[in-house]
Amino acid sequence: MWWVKLIVIVLLLAAVISLGRALMSLVKGEGKSGKTMRALAWRVGFSAAIFLFILFSMMMGWIQPHDVNPNLRYGQPIEQGEPAPAEPEM
Repeated sequence: MWWVKLIVIVLLLAAVISLGRALMSLVKGEGKSGKTMRALAWRVGFSAAIFLFILFSMMMGWIQPHDVNPNLRYGQPIEQGEPAPAEPEM
């Protein structure tokens, strides 16, 4: 679902922009007015929203997590002592 990816990308961009705003307020010396803390709080909120949205999307079936199993290669069990296949050239 393309719109799930779009929402995650927008939230990631918002977190990066908020981090940049915190950096700029810190560089300008506005840290005592609370702007830096407010911007960092927004960044943490955006990051938490991304995490919760991904979990919610998995529960709703909008996205499917993939399995990473060190005992399988291409869905087949790995035999002990078997050499790894060559990496494809790019």
